[in-house]
Amino acid sequence: MKTRTYDGIADFDTRLLPGLEAIRFFRLATDPEITKSHAAYEASGVDGLLTAWREVASPNRVALPGLFGRAFAQAGALPSVMNGLNFLATVRAAVEAGKRFRGRLSPRTRSAIENEFPWLENRHEHIPPGFSPWFEFPRAFSELVDTEDLDDARARWQLIAALNEVQQTVLTRYLAEHFRIPELVKHAEREEALARNYFAHWSPKVTKKLWRQCILILDALNAQIFALLASSGISIAGRTMWSAIAGRSQWKRFLVNLDEMPQRLIAPPAT
Repeated sequence: MKTRTYDGIADFDTRLLPGLEAIRFFRLATDPEITKSHAAYEASGVDGLLTAWREVASPNRVALPGLFGRAFAQAGALPSVMNGLNFLATVRAAVEAGKRFRGRLSPRTRSAIENEFPWLENRHEHIPPGFSPWFEFPRAFSELVDTEDLDDARARWQLIAALNEVQQTVLTRYLAEHFRIPELVKHAEREEALARNYFAHWSPKVTKKLWRQCILILDALNAQIFALLASSGISIAGRTMWSAIAGRSQWKRFLVNLDEMPQRLIAPPAT
C-alpha cells in the first residue's frame, strides 16, 4: 500500500452529515471520542485504539429516547434466547446489507475492495443461517468509499472495516451484560481478533477529519439498525419468539460454533 496521509471529504458536513443526522437514533460522536481515539491510534496503533475506545467511547453508538429507549433499557428482562436470536438476526442483516452495498459501487472500486482485501472476507462464519431483516447501508457510506481516487477508496474501506470491529467488540461486551448473555463475550473476542488482524495488514495514516467521518458513517449504520428494530420490532420479535418456542437449535448451533468453529484469519505478511 502507498505511504501517505489520507484525508476525508472536504464538504462532508454540508453535503452528507445532514442525511446522517436525519436517521432515527443517530447520535453525533463526541469530540473526545474522535480526538482521543485518533491520537491513540496514531501513537500506539490498534492496541492503543482498543484501550482508548473502551475508555472514552459510548459502547452503544446511538441515542435512544422515548418509548423505544425505555424498552431497550428493559430488554435484559426478556428470555436470553430471545435477545440472542435478535442479536443473530441483526448480525446477519448487517452482513447481507454489506453484500448489497458492494453491488452498488462502481466496477473499479468494487473490484479493488473484493480482490485486494482478502483479510476482510469470511466474517462471522460461526453465525448460523436464519432470519435476516432487510436494510440498507446509509447512502453516505458509498459516497465516502466510492471516490475517484482509488487509493482513497482503498484506505477508507480498510479503515471503516477495521474501525467497525473495534466498535463492535466494545458494543458486544456491553450487550453481553445488558442482555444477560455471557456467551456473547466469545463473539466479542472474535471481533477484537478481527480488528487486530485487519490493522496488522494495513494501518493507513489518516487525518482526524477522515477518522471522524468514518466514525460518523459507522454510527449512522448502527442507528439504521436500531431504526430497523424499532420500525419492525413486532415482526422481528415474532420471528425470534417463534424460533424460541419451536426450538432452540439455531441458538444452540451458534454456541457450539463459538467453541468449535475456528475463525479464518489471513496472517499479515512478516515485517
